[in-house]
Order: sequence, then C-alpha cells, then structure tokens
Amino acid sequence: MTYTQFIRPAAMLSLFVAGTMAAQAQVPATMPKAPAPSAMPAPAAMPAPAQMPAPAAMPAPAPVSSGTAAPVTDSATTMTTPTDSAAATLDKAVAASEKGDKSAAASALKAGADAAEAQAATSKGDFKGKLMNQAANLRKLIPGVQSGMVKGNLITKAVSLVKMALGANQISNLLGGGGSLLGSAGALTGGLNLMKGSLPGLGGEASGMGSSLISGALSGVSSLSGAGGAAAEPAVRNQLGGVLNFAKGIL
Repeated sequence: MTYTQFIRPAAMLSLFVAGTMAAQAQVPATMPKAPAPSAMPAPAAMPAPAQMPAPAAMPAPAPVSSGTAAPVTDSATTMTTPTDSAAATLDKAVAASEKGDKSAAASALKAGADAAEAQAATSKGDFKGKLMNQAANLRKLIPGVQSGMVKGNLITKAVSLVKMALGANQISNLLGGGGSLLGSAGALTGGLNLMKGSLPGLGGEASGMGSSLISGALSGVSSLSGAGGAAAEPAVRNQLGGVLNFAKGIL
C-alpha cells in the first residue's frame, strides 16, 4: 500500500481521537479514560520485483536439406577395364572414318591395335594368338585409311573382328583360371556384351546365330549372382564354351 493510499484513513483516525477527547471532558471523573489509540505503523515498503533472467539464445536452426542426395558412385559398375578402353578406341576409329576424318581414323586404329596387342601379350587363354592376329590385320589397314582408299565397311568389319577377339579373350581367361565363376559375373557379362556388339559389323548368318548363343549365355551368367549360383555354374560354363567355339569359327 502506498503513502497516498494510507493518508486518508489516518486523517479520519485523527478526527475520531479528537472527538473522543472532547467527550471525555464531559464524562464524570469516576469513569476511566479510554486509552489513546496507538499510532498505526507505517506500511512496509513493497520489495522490488525480482528481475527475470534473460532468455537463453535459441540455437540456430540446422540447414534444411534440399532432398537431393549426392550421387553415389559404385566402383564395381563404373570401373573401365583395359579391354573396354581398347574397344572404345576402335569405335572412335569407325566414327572418325564415317565423318571423313582420315587422320583421326588412322590414329585411333593404331591406338586400338596397340591396346589389343597389349591384352594379347598378357593373355593365358586360347584366344591369345587369335587376338594378336586380328590386331595385326587391323594395323595393315592403317596406310590405306590414311590415303582414303580404305574406309566404310572394310574398317567396320576389321574393327568388329578385333572386338570379337577381345571379348572372347576376356571370357577365355576367366574360364581357364580354374577358379569359381561366382565372383566373375561382371567381367563375363562385359566380355559377352562386347562380343554381341561386334555382330552387326560382321553380318550374315553368323550374326543371328551368335546373338542367340550370347543372349543365352548372358541369361545364365546373371544366375551366378543369385542364391543358386553355385548350382548353376556348370551349366553356365557349358554355355560360355559354346560361345567361345562360335568365336573360334568366326576368327
């Protein structure tokens, strides 16, 4: 209670005391006097309100993700083998020839032949000699490519034979290693696809027959990754053997 709130009741009390004293003067002496009212204590001062602590700073919100995850790269599926690199170089030679770029075509043929011979040099399979022979045949075409006398289908067929030999050599190395094929499904698939991709450049009946054999082998190889892979391996070996026999007849 503040002082201004208390002053009015105090004034009223003073009037009451004065009136009482006047009344006492008229009362006989035998009557006891009323005790004087004691003074009212001053109101205690109200304590100052305690200050509230300042609110703690809120942590900064974490950045919101855009929802797009960084791409994840699988090294097992993106790894490029030397055989793949050699085939890609040969494809560049065909493309350059189709554009009429004789210099680029000759340069790519030489690089492709070098890469094929390097693969043959490290091969331990039955196609070591066949791959070396096809690379040598390809190298013989380079002068004619540079002069413009060799182009079109001649280059396409020569490149297709080298790619057929590259794929067959890769599969032959895997089959001749003596180990299980269960961990080689990726390399086998790569070799089969390389062989299948060479068929259009060869044409004729061989293309249709080879496509059927290779497609069957691809289906079999895919089963190596499943739960029954070990049980399927003998049949897959037979399919791959049939594909390699076909390649030997072509090469």
